[in-house]
Amino acid sequence: MSDKIRLLVADGASGNFLRRVKANAASAPFEITAPDSADLDALLALAPGAEAILCYKAALPASVIHAAGKLRYIQKHGLNCKNIDADAARERGVPVGTQSLMRNATVAEQALTLMLCCERKAILGQKAVEAGVYREMGLEPVATSQWNIRPNWPEIEGVAELFGKSVGVIGLGDIGMDIARRCLAFGMEIFYYQRTRHTPDVEAEYQARYLGFDDLLARVDYLVLVLPHTEESEGMIGAGELERMKKTAALINVGRGALVDEAALAEALRAGEIAMAGLDVYRYEPLPADSPLIGLPNAVLLPHTGGGSNRQWDVDIPASLGKIAAFFGGDGGKS
Repeated sequence: MSDKIRLLVADGASGNFLRRVKANAASAPFEITAPDSADLDALLALAPGAEAILCYKAALPASVIHAAGKLRYIQKHGLNCKNIDADAARERGVPVGTQSLMRNATVAEQALTLMLCCERKAILGQKAVEAGVYREMGLEPVATSQWNIRPNWPEIEGVAELFGKSVGVIGLGDIGMDIARRCLAFGMEIFYYQRTRHTPDVEAEYQARYLGFDDLLARVDYLVLVLPHTEESEGMIGAGELERMKKTAALINVGRGALVDEAALAEALRAGEIAMAGLDVYRYEPLPADSPLIGLPNAVLLPHTGGGSNRQWDVDIPASLGKIAAFFGGDGGKS
């Protein structure tokens, strides 16, 4: 009989996840099985032989967990376990591990980059330095010392801190959770909205308070969109929603471009309906040269660089597989 850990990869029928898992050197301790279709029966058929289950985006319902009589451990490839029936796992006494992913962290970092650029007026500052606006102000460069300095010599207004500000994350999934974690480190107040409210333990972990959609719009200093583009989400931020936001607020979009009515956003920025916008995604990419967003002093525009690099797979998959191997190599080791 094989000494390898019998691992069921629930996401066998979609995308390249299974292929990447099998190709990774960290898969050596495992005998891997996976369903050949997204049909629940295909997953149920393999469940009885599984000692561990690795689950990314596939649903892992109670029926599969109860059918896996030898199951000892479940590993979620990510943080959000909404696709796993956690109650069924608890009933079976099967621990569920989670893993913060680099592929999520890179988008979260992009969101924080946009927030910081908005708050610190970084783009305006760079443009002022590059253009040498000091000459128009009648200033001459002076040698600086510890106390002989010229702070904010371009006199850029509104430079402030994220500390103490509020952020509202629309879509507190894996990426949203990574954003919330980073916002907490900056001393921000966390709110969120999504169709299904999280359990109290998840809210407590991220110190995140749930608000209804309209209440969130009116409450937060930073509104962060981390949603996929669906029929329901398309155009969810338009003129009416922007009008309900605080005039001092900023919109951050690291989800998909079509979530936002860009013409309405440009008009809101010009009219001072909101203070700033930070965008990494657009309805048309590259952003057309005649976009009304281009040239606005209160818009930070990045060229969809929030996806990071492919090295994320070389980090994320070994991390998840390593947690499973560590479980079976520790107190829960294979006999």
